[in-house]
Order: sequence, then C-alpha cells, then structure tokens
Amino acid sequence: MKKTMILAALSFALCGGALEFDAVFQSHMVLQQGRALAVSGRAAPGERLTLAFAGQKVSGRAGEDGRWRLELAPLAASGTPRSMILSGEKKSLKLDDVLVGEVWLCSGQSNMHWQLARSLNGRETAAESDFPGIRVLKVDGVPAAAPQESFKAKWQALTPKNAGGLSAVAFYFGRKLYRELGVPVGLLCAHRGGTMIEPWTPAGAYDAYPELKKSLAERFGKAPDPKSKSPKDWPQNRPHVLYNGAIHPLTPYAFRGVVWYQGCSNVWYDTQKEYLLKQQALFDGWKKAFAAPGMKFYAVQIAPLKRTGAAARNHVGIWLAQQEFADRNPSAVKLAVINDVGDLKNIHPANKEPVGLRLADLALKYDYGRDVPADFPRFRSGKREGSALRLAFDHVKAWKTLDGKEIPNFEIAGSDGKFFPARVRAEGAILSLTAPEVPEPVAARYMYDCCRLGNLVNEAGLPLGTFEMRSEK
Repeated sequence: MKKTMILAALSFALCGGALEFDAVFQSHMVLQQGRALAVSGRAAPGERLTLAFAGQKVSGRAGEDGRWRLELAPLAASGTPRSMILSGEKKSLKLDDVLVGEVWLCSGQSNMHWQLARSLNGRETAAESDFPGIRVLKVDGVPAAAPQESFKAKWQALTPKNAGGLSAVAFYFGRKLYRELGVPVGLLCAHRGGTMIEPWTPAGAYDAYPELKKSLAERFGKAPDPKSKSPKDWPQNRPHVLYNGAIHPLTPYAFRGVVWYQGCSNVWYDTQKEYLLKQQALFDGWKKAFAAPGMKFYAVQIAPLKRTGAAARNHVGIWLAQQEFADRNPSAVKLAVINDVGDLKNIHPANKEPVGLRLADLALKYDYGRDVPADFPRFRSGKREGSALRLAFDHVKAWKTLDGKEIPNFEIAGSDGKFFPARVRAEGAILSLTAPEVPEPVAARYMYDCCRLGNLVNEAGLPLGTFEMRSEK
C-alpha cells in the first residue's frame, strides 16, 4: 500500500507538476515590443494551457513530447510592471514585474565580458546606475557537448550593487538606448573570455563551407592536449560548446538584434578568408536558431595591439574580414571601428564607453530611425593624378587628426607592390597621398600595422578603418 502511494505521488509529480516556462522566461524580464512573441515551456503531454498577459489570453495544448508554445500578439512598450500567468489543468504559474521594451543579445569574448567596474571610470559610473527600467540576464558561458535548455541566471533590474559586474560594453550600449528611447531595455548577456568564434557557432552551421569544415575537423578533430597552452585546446573553444551552453537556451526569446565583440583569439590561427567565413557561418546559424531571418548584428572591430610575426599579420586580416563581413550583409550587419581607443600594451583596453556608445548609435540610426552620426568613414574610390593618389570617402565632410598632427598610417605602392609610408594632405573629404619612393602610385592602404593606433577621424569623431585600394588608372 505504501509503495503504491509513493508511485502514485511520483506519477502526479511527473504529470501534474511538470508545468514550467522555458528558463529564459522569468519574473523581472523585458519582452520585445512590436512583434509577435512566442512564449514556451513544458507541461504534461497534451495538457490544455492558457497564457494571460497585458489583456491578452491565448490557449493551446502541449505536444506529445510535453513541449508547449503560445504566441502573443505584438505588444506596445510599457514600463508598468505586469504579471504573466500560465494556467494548466492542475496548477498555474505566475511571472511578476514583466516589462515591455527593447531587447538585445550581447555576446563575444573577453572584451565584451570585461566588467564595468574594471573599465575606465567604471566604479564611479556603477555607483550612479540605478535604472529599474534596464533589466539584465547574465548567462554564464558554460561549455556543453549538447544543446542545453536551462541555466541558473536570473533577470535583474540594474542597480548600483550589480552594475559593476555587468559587461561594460553592454552597459554603455543599453544605458544610451534607455535614455534615448525612453522605454525599458533588456540585455541578454552571454559572453566568455578567451573564446574563439567556433564555440559560439551552432552545429551544422559549417555545412555550407566544405573547405572550412575540413580545416576545423583537422584542427579540432583530436582530443585536446591537457598540457597545451594553445587556445584551440582549451575545452571552452571546442566547436559549438558555448552555443550549446549559453546561446541555445536563449533561442525561445525574441529580441531586436545582437551586439558582438570577438576576434582576438582567432588572430592566432585564422586567415582573412577563414574568419570571414566563420563570421558568416555564425550569423547564418544564429538567424536559423532564433528563427530570425531579419536579425541585426552590430560587431566591434578589434582594437590595435602590439603583436609580432604571423599574429600581427593575421590581426590585420581579421580587421579586413570583419569589414568584408559587414559589406557582404549591408542591410543587417554594421561594424563599429575602435582603432582610436585601443591600448597597444593591453588586449583589454579600459576605455569601453566609446565602444558601447558607437554600437548604440548604429542601433539608434538603423533600428530606431534617429538622425545620429553613426556611420564610420568608408573608402569609396581612388584615382591617380600625376604622382599622387586621390582618395574619396563616404560619411565624411572634413578630416581631422586626434592630436592635430599630420595624418599617419597610410602607405602607397607602385606596380612593383612595394609599399612606403605616404604623406597625406586633406582637401575637405578628399585625401591626397604621395611618397618620393613611389612616383607612379597604383595602390594605397591604411592601418596595415596592428601595432599603431588610429588617429584619423571624421567631423563626428568616428575613425577610419583598415582598407586597401587599387587605382582606377
């Protein structure tokens, strides 16, 4: 009799007590405004469910596997705390203090992970950061061999007590959106230091790139050497493991777009072409995983750093790959250039505020229709006139250097392909390049040395990024 009672209680727990939301749906969360919202979780197979929120009620049944998914009609932004109630056949669940506004996913490696308290003026900023309308879900990147559905993190309102532990880039990005838009802001933070791009990429995303898939199999095919100091041998850098542990659990959630800061660890291995394809694979894989074909993706070009040998060459290749990735996806991907705020002696520059603000300005312009100077100068065309190359650019009216000195970091070459430092004269938005060693220049390049800081900015203070050109004549 006692055994029967125990089995009956267990049966009730499995059937009647299985009602739950997916881990990302919690009290204190911010839901994305202006689009249909799927809310999901688990229940007893076939259980009848009703979801109520903001005056809406939607009903349905769990599938044979116990999974349920109910869709709310688009919601208007609201800073008024409201409850979401899920009613099943035997029990109900309630999520409290739910807001509606703008939600962004913030991901990448250590420079995205870098805490506000450790950044320039970060402790003082954190002490003044009481923003009940900014909510953060900070998911620790735990490597996993298979896609996970749960995590231990909780949604929290931003306060002086917890602001210092938030990603500095995510903080400055979110704070500016909150101040400019006047609506709640939700930040899904999933980042981890020392990570390559491979672990953040979902399984199957490399199938479209056979040559890349082959090189990755050769690089990661063997078990890691426990004595190795190579980043590829760190367990957290095995392909797909951080997508499985930190990104996949977020896939039920709707958000506006992604801010991404990664690339430093891939400098050790990747050519320009390899990293270009890896970015595209991650982007396409995430769009598929989140069922978000129109996903916006705003990336940070890594900062200059003193390097030597192959790493120095690859660093420039990563810069070019990041820009080419943005150029190949012009309606969805934008690149924030930060070569003017790096620290040549530190892979983690302390000045994170400009990084977050530049990302926010891109979002404000391209997602929220604000008239802000968000576009970075871009090379448009070049033409030889006598012994000079004259270069034209978009997104600039007048050039200036940050120190008021001559324009550095340009090189030109003749038909022999040998580059020499160029003397540069600004004529409004045009740059005229000459060098005594190159009487007939046909090529120019800028910032092809990762050991130097950028110094050339447009009238809005936004720097020119790395590029190379060939003359039209």
